[in-house]
Amino acid sequence: MKLLTQRLTGIALAAAALAASAAPEEGKAWQWGGVYKADALHISTPRLNTWIGHLNLHADADLDKLWAWTDTHLHVEALLNHGGRPNQRIGSSQGVSNLEVAEAAARLYATWVEREFKDSGTRVLFGLYDLNSDFYATEASAQLIHPSFGIGPDASQSGPNGPSIFPNLGLGLRMRQTVGMHHYVQGVILDGVPGDPMHPGRTTFKLSSEEGALAVLEFGYQSRAGEGEAQVNGPGKWALGAWAYSRATESRVPNDAQLRRNQGVYGLLQGLLHEGGGSRSLGFARAGLAQRSMNQIDLAFDLGVLVEQPFAKVASLAEAAPASFTAGLAVVRYGRAYRDAQQALGQAQADSEIALELGLRWLLGTELSVQPLLQQIWRPGGRPGESSTVLGLRMEWALGPH
Repeated sequence: MKLLTQRLTGIALAAAALAASAAPEEGKAWQWGGVYKADALHISTPRLNTWIGHLNLHADADLDKLWAWTDTHLHVEALLNHGGRPNQRIGSSQGVSNLEVAEAAARLYATWVEREFKDSGTRVLFGLYDLNSDFYATEASAQLIHPSFGIGPDASQSGPNGPSIFPNLGLGLRMRQTVGMHHYVQGVILDGVPGDPMHPGRTTFKLSSEEGALAVLEFGYQSRAGEGEAQVNGPGKWALGAWAYSRATESRVPNDAQLRRNQGVYGLLQGLLHEGGGSRSLGFARAGLAQRSMNQIDLAFDLGVLVEQPFAKVASLAEAAPASFTAGLAVVRYGRAYRDAQQALGQAQADSEIALELGLRWLLGTELSVQPLLQQIWRPGGRPGESSTVLGLRMEWALGPH
């Protein structure tokens, strides 16, 4: 296992070096890019100042140009994460920053091959795969740093080491099929235990009947704009999804030794709220249910808004105005079995945790963006009467060609 980890870390660093040396000009077989993100956070309770850093480098290859593999694409991605772990101090069930990891490390990340069958509208992908890159995802929530606005905690809490999402990915086989112009259906089968729970900084993978598999299916609508190669996703989207593990696992309810197969469902909605005068507003709402007899969280719900160019009509603020405003509210409900077990242990347990995030984002040229933000968390970890305020700054430096 140690040797495998060393090899994978070496591959990750080699992938980063390859990305940094790849030619970005149009028409080349290789393209590269990257981003460095950092969160500077001040937390009120317990009082804490901390910094979290995240480097992502990726390279993409057109295998048709390299090896004459028609409509086939290779993606290689490497991460380097470092910094503090504020949520270990706050004890929130949802988290604070989507950059936080359990152990700082260099990792081989999303690395896969995808083949597109243009005649049928089918895409097939195999490799190390981030479930949240396609499933349970909304564009309007992507600028918020709170983890619940990525994939819902009803799903992210599942599995012995979580599902295949940041920062631990497993091998997966994903198929996506377009249905008409706007609808789609996609499904994926993933390693049931991505990475190594005992060594969270290592990129390892193992397929076995002992670890089982996670299957996810999503059907939805995605509006499209433009034609042919210029066609892009529009603001309108809705989706319904379901997930289930093939192997029974331990419950997250204290003192519950019974093994069960974990499963859940979710739905999401995103739409255009307003457009005009140089500004556009998108709204989103999402909800998920997880099996209440074995999960700490059995219901998660979040909603929010993204306003692009919020001061477009104010001519005097044209140069100094933020590029976007974001707001989101995330609520989780603790399952009855979990609450009863906590109370039986003599620990007071609220029925929910609530988090609110507000942020403004400025673009400073093409490489740098800064996003001051505020989070308020009520009843973190379900502890009645407690709250915590987070003041922060998200910074992003884009790397590579623009």
